[in-house]
Amino acid sequence: MKWEPAERDVLAPVIQRLRDGLDLSDEGRVLVLCSAHGTLAMALAHWTPGLQVLGLELDDRLRREAQASAIACGLSDRVAFERATYNCIPYPDGTFDALVSEFIVDGTPKPTEIGQAEMARVIKPGGTVVLTDVIATEPVSATVRSDLAEVGLDYLCEATSTDFRRWMTAAGLDEVEVADLTPVAVAAWHLRRRRDPHAPGYVQLLDGPRSLLGQTILYIYARGKKPIA
Repeated sequence: MKWEPAERDVLAPVIQRLRDGLDLSDEGRVLVLCSAHGTLAMALAHWTPGLQVLGLELDDRLRREAQASAIACGLSDRVAFERATYNCIPYPDGTFDALVSEFIVDGTPKPTEIGQAEMARVIKPGGTVVLTDVIATEPVSATVRSDLAEVGLDYLCEATSTDFRRWMTAAGLDEVEVADLTPVAVAAWHLRRRRDPHAPGYVQLLDGPRSLLGQTILYIYARGKKPIA
């Protein structure tokens, strides 16, 4: 989904959390998995002038648009976008200094099924994996999913925060941290609701004691470091 500028401003703490979590030096290589419109990849390059950033994206239209944006911004010497593969990362072990996958501010409509073990494989010892995701901790019916898609929420990962912690630990990552960013997302969704206040998707997400957002649907952040042998 695409957020309007005012909504993106509200979501700025998510990007700041990613930036802080990556803890990047002045140079190195970063992989942005499911890079969508390229917003995060280009932001990383702006923030850290010596950084080389590669975005992988399944959606060919978004990938082409992202590459065109990198050229227009004068970043094509440091930012590139390639087509992702569905369940693996086509690079050797230890290629990147960090990996980030971001589904809250600029999520792709075509997520891969690449797990944390594969993410950890391609980063160097001492490197960092940082993720954000939108999760459904309980099953969501097809009718509700359709209503949510109508208001822009067309992606949900069926998992819990505990699952993410377990997956990252099983991938061999240390210092694993999982945090709930849902309060930030709630504020952005209230802004978005102004477009059509009574749409069923907004009602289900935000209204009443059984509102989905903050209970069944959460916005999470997860981070882990690859140990130095």
